[in-house]
Order: sequence, then C-alpha cells, then structure tokens
Amino acid sequence: MLNTIESSPNATLEQLRAGLAHTGTAQFGSCIQQAVCNVLTAQGLEHAPDRIGVSWGFQYGPGADRLRSGERWLAGVARLSALRIQRQRFDSATAAFAAEQSALEGGSPVVVAVDSYDIASPHLGRTHLMHAIILVEWGQESVTVLDPMNEPRPSLLSLDTYRRTRASAVARDFELITFGGTPEHGYSATEALAALHTDAMTHRETGLADLEAFIRAVESGQAAPDVADVAAERTYAQKVIAAAAREMPGLESIAAKTDALARRWYFAHTMGMEADGQSAQRMVKVLRDLGERERRLLDELAGTAAALGLGPADTAATTGPTQLVSLITSVLARQTDLATERLEPGDDLWAAGLTSLESVRVMIGLEDELGVEFPTALLARETFGSISALAEALDGLLPTTSNTTEGQVGR
Repeated sequence: MLNTIESSPNATLEQLRAGLAHTGTAQFGSCIQQAVCNVLTAQGLEHAPDRIGVSWGFQYGPGADRLRSGERWLAGVARLSALRIQRQRFDSATAAFAAEQSALEGGSPVVVAVDSYDIASPHLGRTHLMHAIILVEWGQESVTVLDPMNEPRPSLLSLDTYRRTRASAVARDFELITFGGTPEHGYSATEALAALHTDAMTHRETGLADLEAFIRAVESGQAAPDVADVAAERTYAQKVIAAAAREMPGLESIAAKTDALARRWYFAHTMGMEADGQSAQRMVKVLRDLGERERRLLDELAGTAAALGLGPADTAATTGPTQLVSLITSVLARQTDLATERLEPGDDLWAAGLTSLESVRVMIGLEDELGVEFPTALLARETFGSISALAEALDGLLPTTSNTTEGQVGR
C-alpha cells in the first residue's frame, strides 16, 4: 500500500480504504453500479443499492455497438441527494489520466472502466471483458485500486498495466465517474420510485422504438446481441421497487414482476454472449418477448403509481442551484467534447470549444433529464454561453417551488 494513502485527509477515500460495504459476485453488467454504490455509501448515502435504480429505458442508434439502457441514473441520484456526480469521457489517455489525477488530488475517488484480462479476476489473461473498479490513489510507479467483485482490499497496479488496461478496446474509451460533496438529505425508496416512474414514463415511447430498432439490427446481423447494460439497469430498478414495496405493500405485485423481468434480461444477456448464428435468431425471439413484457409492466407501473398517489417525481423540489450546476456539467460531459473537469460555472462555453451541434445535444439532454422544454425565446447563443446561464434559464422553466434565490446559481 502506498504511504500517501495512509496520510490522505479525505474522509471518503479513507472510508473506502477501510473496507467496502458492497462486495462479492454481482450480475454481469452491474460492476459499475456496485462500484458507485460503494462510493455513495462512503459519502454517507444510506441504502445506496436500493436507491440508485432511478432510470428505465433503452438507447440504440446507427453504429451503436450494443443496446444501452436509459443511463440517466447518475444524474437522477445527483438530483435526489444533492451529491456531485459526473460521468466524463475523453478521446485520449493523456486527457483521461490528467483528469483522474486532478480528481484524486481534490479528494474525489474515481470509478473507471478497465479490461478484466489485465486485472486479478477469473478472466485474468483469458477473456476480455469491460469491468469497473474504484481508483483511490495515483502514485509515481503504480495506482491503488479497489475491485468490489474480485479484490475489495486496496491493491496496486503498475502504471504500465493500468495504462494498458484502461486503453483496451473493451473499456468504453476513456470513461470515468467522479464524486463530490455529502448528501444534503437522504431520500426514501418511495421517492426513488417516483423518480424511476417519471423517467420510465418520460422516455417510454422513444425507448421502446430504440429497442425495436435494436431487435431489427440483431435480426439482420448488423448488431451484436449485447444487452448487459439493460440487464444491470433493470436489476437496480427492481431493488428500488422492492425497497419501496416494504414501505407501501400495494407495490408487491409490481416488485415481483420487475424481479422476473430483471432475471429475464439477465438470461438474455447470457444468451447474447453466444456467438453462433442460431443463438442470434433465438435472441430475437427472446428480445421480442421482453419488449412485450416491458410494455405490460410499464402499463401496470403507471396504473399502480397513480392508484397509490405517487405521481411524477417532484424534480423541481430537489433541483436547486448546486444540483442544476452539477446536472448541467454532467450533461456537458456526456454530450460534448469539452474538458468539463476544468470548467467553472461562469466560463464561456463557446470559447471553451462548444459547437452548435453540441449545444443542440445539450439542450435535448437537459430537456430529457428535467422534463422541460426550452421555449423559442431561450434558443439563443447567450443561453448556452455558460453553465450559470443555462442554470438560470432552467431555473425559470422549473415550477416556482424550485426557483432559486436570485444570484445564487454558479456561486
């Protein structure tokens, strides 16, 4: 263990090094969620595995390498908890490693994607699979990492090994997740379910259309039947609904059906790892069945939520100035090539390299996240001039209960 770790003043890093709360084998595809849950627990968010499943959907488009899930859960957790959570992607190792070191120097652990071929795992030296670990220290010759599934104790990787495994083609380019802050308030399982319900209903039709496009691509041989992301998302959605059902017994039927759906998606993932053409045809049948199951369950979820008075989650009530800045930064990291880790709320985004096409992506991303629509009057260059300007615009679009005190945004 590196000496610098022993003297780290950061409470979250120290808590992680002292022992992980969530370890052991988890379903494939959930390694990222498991790593994030450990960091959230160290930050003080209680019952993290039962609270993060607040996204439900599908994403697929031309040239995509797999069926993606909704992937909005990190932003959802940030809104509900007021924690700072950012997913960032970089085009080069140099930029990614600089961002990792900067985050660690600032006291933030980093969740990164690596290749299981290069780390202590059942796949060591044999199988290339994307896997998530927690980075807690960058030293002169090695990095210190925590792997909740395989080696939860702090262990060293040489810099050569680490750079190679981060650069592997299976490791989702150079993606990383950083964390900051402490929860301003906890949130209940029913509040998490309300957020999940809102997300599912908001993205239902576009998501199901993407699922159908993916099925056609698998059927024609244009896409590999990789559904690991969806299997993981449904697994954690099931955890949210099961926890909510313990608070509201009227949700028990939905919890049982979501559990069955999550298991079915995991089965589909297992089938998808087969390589022969026959398995692809079988996969199409399984996927079409899953599409029907999704539709029926979403219908029942909507009806049950209405009957129990859950309704849409009150996004505005949990979206204040700090959360808006965090959310906007997260969307910028996903939808643009900007170096968001170096951006301040008042910085000129156009001068930082924002393009017109990226601004459209950012607008759509923010509309999806918050369930709002930018009016024509706000579709101006000034609105997208800075994170603060965007936060001010969004604050005016949200219900008045969320409106912030003038001048707070960006401070």
